[in-house]
Amino acid sequence: MRETAFIRQNQEKWAEYETYLNQPYIDPDHLREMFVHVTDDLAYARTFYRNRSVHFYLNGLAQRIFNRFRQGRRPPLRQVVTFWTEGLPRILWETRRALWLSFGLFALAIVIGVVSSRIDPDFAQYILGDSYVSMTIANIEAGDPMAVYKESPPLGMSVGIAANNVLVAFMTVLSGVLTSIGTVFILMRNGIMVGVFQYFFIERDLFWPSFLTIWIHGTLEISAIIVAGAAGLVVGSGWLFPGTYTRRQAFQRSARKGFLIFLGLVPVFLLAAFFEGYLTRHTEAPDALRLSFILLSLTAVVGYFVVLPWWKARRGHFDTLDLREPIPIAREPISLTAIKSNGAVLADTLRIPFRHPARTFGYALLTSGTAVGAYWIAGAGWLRRFGLGAEDGNAEAFTRFWLEGLSFSKTPVVFSIEVLLLMGLVLAAFTVIRREMPESLREVRGGRWSMSFALGLLGFCVLVLWASESFALLRFLLFLLPVYIGLWLAQLYFGEGHIGGLLHTVSHRSLVRSIATGGVLAFLYWLAELFQNSYSVSTVVEFFSWLIPADVDLLDAYYRSVQVFLSNFFLHIYWMLAIIAGALGYFSDVELEEALHLRESIERIGARPRLRGLVRE
Repeated sequence: MRETAFIRQNQEKWAEYETYLNQPYIDPDHLREMFVHVTDDLAYARTFYRNRSVHFYLNGLAQRIFNRFRQGRRPPLRQVVTFWTEGLPRILWETRRALWLSFGLFALAIVIGVVSSRIDPDFAQYILGDSYVSMTIANIEAGDPMAVYKESPPLGMSVGIAANNVLVAFMTVLSGVLTSIGTVFILMRNGIMVGVFQYFFIERDLFWPSFLTIWIHGTLEISAIIVAGAAGLVVGSGWLFPGTYTRRQAFQRSARKGFLIFLGLVPVFLLAAFFEGYLTRHTEAPDALRLSFILLSLTAVVGYFVVLPWWKARRGHFDTLDLREPIPIAREPISLTAIKSNGAVLADTLRIPFRHPARTFGYALLTSGTAVGAYWIAGAGWLRRFGLGAEDGNAEAFTRFWLEGLSFSKTPVVFSIEVLLLMGLVLAAFTVIRREMPESLREVRGGRWSMSFALGLLGFCVLVLWASESFALLRFLLFLLPVYIGLWLAQLYFGEGHIGGLLHTVSHRSLVRSIATGGVLAFLYWLAELFQNSYSVSTVVEFFSWLIPADVDLLDAYYRSVQVFLSNFFLHIYWMLAIIAGALGYFSDVELEEALHLRESIERIGARPRLRGLVRE
């Protein structure tokens, strides 16, 4: 490309950068992205226009950006203010179509609830539950239809409602991972409940008292659920409509936007819970006051989530280049020759499954299917004759969560197969680590199969499953220790290959790091199990059950099989990530103690004419 064409192609972007640098307050994230853009252009100019003016211009612009970045980061309080005044409104404006779609689905669900209640008088009992309907009817007959909001103490009621609402919103957003199907189910379910609940009072001539009571907190609560539905639709749009990005990159962009919207909803849910706990119970307040409060809440919600983004967009606040968008980059290899912090180890651990999906997600799917087979084998009648089958012909202890009564005495076949599956997953994790090794490191620590490693691996898997049933108090620790045990097994596999080598891994630093990393992975596993037991997943499972003949035994077998499969899939993913995290921690410790690649790094110093992205002039 000629120099004039290169300048003409980028001069508008460079001019925008210069204008942005003159502003008094600058977002560090913008500066970072600007620095990446300019240094890319600088590298190109240095290659093709080494002695031309554009080369020196870009070098000066990069220096200005770098110096501005070093002047000081924005204070944390300003970051929070900027998120609420600029960041979130921008995202809401970019995702406004998802918001209107979420509102339309919710409104449609309300209509469905009202029409269904009008057609079928028993529909309210099916949706709201017999006990709740009976309690509400009793309150109406007693002359206080809204007594349900007065029974609990305000503080406890507010805390419980806030936790429930935040969890529902989180599940609504997280369900967007299922290509937004789960989000649509949750929206429709909540909309139908609102329609049924409101019509329940309408047909008893209590619309106005119920409206003035329910919507004091419901205005914020329902509005936040609709916005959370929009966030879930945004998360799923990355899978469905990747555009010019890969699906993984598109999902990263959409997931970031969706969960930032959820983060912005948390204060709304907390405020709605406070209103429900402390204000809704005052049904004796004047109607005009309560109606004014509802209208004020509605104005605040619509003003911030709809009008403010529209007003900012009309004023040109969002016309500038959105530098927050991630830039598609090549898949950088994971370094096994660097000293890493806890955060770096965790970040690399979460990157590996996407770099090697067949050897992580694929293996987890295969082993989870094998676990379903083990469940059915355990219930076989011919095994029970030999004392090998599960007690009472089933393995219900194996169908819910891991670490719930799985023992060799009760389910010997399932226990033995699970031990073999865990061993295979450890070997699969080490295979993934080997694929990330550079050739120079493979020659030294290429991995070796030894009797010590085999016995240690077998003993560890047996110990974990045995202790999970025998010592209930150790269950929580067993979610934290696999990372540390993974470090031990990595020492046996990649290190000296004998039990004495384990002494090198016993250190306070390694233990603290392993427990910290294991705690985060255990929390992610808990979220996955929570998601598995959410209404959206159960609804999807029930939808597919419609394809199975309506036989009670077949449906029971179907539900149990799906439950076993999902529980084991999340467990096995967690297990592999824990082992991988331990292995990455092992290589970090090796570099810290032996500095095998320090000399190579020292020799490279000065080999490149670049300093922090700037050309040395």
